[in-house]
Amino acid sequence: MPTDHASNGACTSSGMPSAIKRRRTSSRETLENTNAVADMHIDDVVTVPVIGKVTAIQDVPKWQETTEASFGGIVAIRFTQPIAFDTDAPLCSLATGFIVDAQRGIILTNRHVVGTGPFVGEAVMHDHEVVEVQALYRDPIHDFGFLKFDPSHIKYMKLVEIPLAPEQARVGIDVRIIGNDAGEKLSILAGSISRIDRNVPEYGHMTYNDLNTFYLQSAAALSGGSSGSPVIDIEGRAVALQAGGRSHEATNFFFPLDRVQRALKLIQDGKPVLRGSIQTRFKYVPFEVAQKLGLPEETEAMVRQVRPHGIGMLMVATLLPGGPGSLAGLEESDVLLRINGDIVTHFVSLEDILDSHIGRTIDVTVVRGGETVEVSVAVQDMCKLTPSRLVTFGGCVVHDLSYQLAYTCALPLRGVFMTTSGDCLPDMDDSQGIIIDRINEHAVSNIDEFVEVLRKIPDHEPTTIVSYTITDIHTKESTMVSLTHQWNQINMYTHNNSTGLWDRTKIKWSPRPTDIKPVNVRLPELTDPRAGKAAKLMQSIVSVFCGFPLSIEGINKPRAADYGVVVDAARGLVVVSRRTVLLSLCDIYITIANSLCIPATLRFMHPEHNFAIIQYDTKRIGDSNICAATLSTKRPQQGDPAYMVTFNRTSNTMCVNTVVSDMWDISITPQFLPHWRCTNTETVHYESKLLSDFRFGLVGDADGCVQCIWMPFMKTHKLDMTAGLPTRYILPALDALRRDEEPQLRRLCIEVEPLSLIAARAGGLSDSRLEEIQHANPDRNMLFIIQRIELLSKAHGVLQDLDIIVSINGKLMLHIDDLNVQYTHDALDLVILRNRSEMHLRVETTAYDGGVNKLVFWSGAIFQAPYMALRQQSSNAPSGVYCTDVASGSPADQYELMASYWITHINGVATPDLASFEQAVRQCPDRTYARVRIVSFDLEPAVLTVKTCYHYWPTSTLTKDASTESGWRSSNEN
Repeated sequence: MPTDHASNGACTSSGMPSAIKRRRTSSRETLENTNAVADMHIDDVVTVPVIGKVTAIQDVPKWQETTEASFGGIVAIRFTQPIAFDTDAPLCSLATGFIVDAQRGIILTNRHVVGTGPFVGEAVMHDHEVVEVQALYRDPIHDFGFLKFDPSHIKYMKLVEIPLAPEQARVGIDVRIIGNDAGEKLSILAGSISRIDRNVPEYGHMTYNDLNTFYLQSAAALSGGSSGSPVIDIEGRAVALQAGGRSHEATNFFFPLDRVQRALKLIQDGKPVLRGSIQTRFKYVPFEVAQKLGLPEETEAMVRQVRPHGIGMLMVATLLPGGPGSLAGLEESDVLLRINGDIVTHFVSLEDILDSHIGRTIDVTVVRGGETVEVSVAVQDMCKLTPSRLVTFGGCVVHDLSYQLAYTCALPLRGVFMTTSGDCLPDMDDSQGIIIDRINEHAVSNIDEFVEVLRKIPDHEPTTIVSYTITDIHTKESTMVSLTHQWNQINMYTHNNSTGLWDRTKIKWSPRPTDIKPVNVRLPELTDPRAGKAAKLMQSIVSVFCGFPLSIEGINKPRAADYGVVVDAARGLVVVSRRTVLLSLCDIYITIANSLCIPATLRFMHPEHNFAIIQYDTKRIGDSNICAATLSTKRPQQGDPAYMVTFNRTSNTMCVNTVVSDMWDISITPQFLPHWRCTNTETVHYESKLLSDFRFGLVGDADGCVQCIWMPFMKTHKLDMTAGLPTRYILPALDALRRDEEPQLRRLCIEVEPLSLIAARAGGLSDSRLEEIQHANPDRNMLFIIQRIELLSKAHGVLQDLDIIVSINGKLMLHIDDLNVQYTHDALDLVILRNRSEMHLRVETTAYDGGVNKLVFWSGAIFQAPYMALRQQSSNAPSGVYCTDVASGSPADQYELMASYWITHINGVATPDLASFEQAVRQCPDRTYARVRIVSFDLEPAVLTVKTCYHYWPTSTLTKDASTESGWRSSNEN
């Protein structure tokens, strides 16, 4: 959707090039043929006389009276579009409207404000009374729509009805555009109408574009938020509707009110607004262009005599393949002459005929290359060509291809259009407009066929989706996905004409049972003799894909993929980087030998070291040459030979021989919106620079054992580093799983960094300690300093930032591995340096809880308890409730409830934990404001008000439950 509304705080809107702007939208306009009179500016050829300036000055009191009288009829519209639809992304925004029927409560605004999909909004009157509005009508193609409100809810202000006067729109008249400009409650901008017969502005690709109408043009410098403003003449009549413009040229485009007036009258009479279509786009061209297309001179003379004020005719610009116009034999560049015997040269008369002949045929006469051609064309109901249903699953939104997109790209009006690909189909670029052609072997031409195929796909079964884009219909692409019903509930939303809402129906996902049939696989073998005994390690490398259905814990990536290593073939245990398995809430798949993709489950995520252990069902594997890697218990030393086996960029096996050059303790800078980082870990580095070209590899020793795994470490969402993780960190958890036990860890919950001895001496290290340390560790003269202590841990309040650790349980802490004793002890005896003095402390450790175990969804935001990375980077925890993500177009988004906020109270009720928060928000009635007391990440308090909308954003929870297949259980929605 074009977007140039004033944005409401953190609200989002889809970005478009900014040369031409719809007043809620910005985009580029393609200038039309310079030969067309429709593109000529009146002020290019007309000189305004000086007397006009005098008249304007004399009119100032009248204009003041007119504008002040209009204020009571102009409203600011605050709205959200909660679900993506057609070219409209979910967003929150501001616009303008004006009352055209005070008795019935009808507001006129733009179609691109009302939108073609779900809409939630409210109108702010001139006296700041606020009333809810519902979508009453949106035109299928033209840029206008009506909103409805209850006039009885306005108690303190007399409503003003602004009359429509399309016949008063004339070149040269002065006008005022009154509305919500750039977020201001009321702005008044002056201009004059310079054109009344320009063709529709072209706002660009993958956005809304009007058709089959004239537009008016004026010079006035408007900003975002003025969409839907009335264009008022000096008598206070609306002569046009503000629609868009070119911001860099101060040029505005107004929509004429002829069709608006007709639609309003039908609505007032309780009749349906019928709109006819022959799936043909016309363009207004001057007579000189029509001549070039073959218009005979005598025909032009006849038309000019019948339509003496006209300067051109209508030309067929686009015919949708398979549409009535195309099937009847119309062709592009045909010049329209007559319909049913009447000369038609104007869009209004064209649409009058089409709207009154739905379900019938019309006789169309055109001029083609100097010849007169007559055809009979069937007229369709345009409203039935506009999608009124959408389907969501896993963040994806699909619906039938819209008429608006079809004529923009000259496509047949059929197919399933994917508005957004969501998190479950991240490989599909929805910015280019995706049309789904086939799912597996099933062709899909509408959403009913799409749903019928989708709902029968079994969980985890590899599924092929064939698609093409509307910008390149010649190239089809195939995407393989695996879906699960846990995260991909299918919902059908249907527009309810009586309420204006889109009602949801849950589609039952009925995966048919699938018998597990083992598949024989052969992993590639490394034949390079330089690899020695390490060559067999190649038969333990598999590919791992991880999808994240929700953005939590500071992670907003929909997926991650890399390699892993099989460490127990009998049990199906695989070690993978935590850069791949970022969250415990995920779907995991393993691909073996590029031949077999099978689901896996998460068994363990280490809280500090960069690895996770996943498990696949070995029953799915038939005969194979999978060889579990043997992990070394030795700590690599400088100069040790190393043999790294890996895949190159063309997926061929290869070996890199090198030696260990160094080991150092990893240090990754924390980020805003805290996410997991590897800490308290020694990494191994090698002499060969070639290793930096690879993201993954197994580094073996001379005996063929893995001494470390070369893997990515996450620094930011877009930046990684690679290093070797020693396998000695993995063995304790792996041994527990081999004993069929769940790994149990305790943590001191601190992050340490190396500290030079000279810095330690400055912090109070005694000479005797210095000598003791140098004697015990001659190759590394360092200690460790505490950089961070997790909130809510038992060490918090006992240890302090910048404490220097001297010893743990009587042993000098000279190496980062000396901290690993924390994992198996309930308490530790520490000697630390603080304020230049040694202190002896007994510090209890904290049991590792495995990460997030519950989420609460409310008003489009996700809330969780403070997670490990957040506790590491926060100095204070104002509450046990933290907002971790906010959906675009949601109430939380609209009212600026942001990720990184702590929630302390709901409607004055304290919410110290998730249980109390859930109880408090479930007490909030629908469509009411809740007072939310928040504390920002920087500990700044504030109070927000959030208006609930349970129709689109219900309250629910997600709780970890090992008894379920996915490991998570969803609550009932409110």
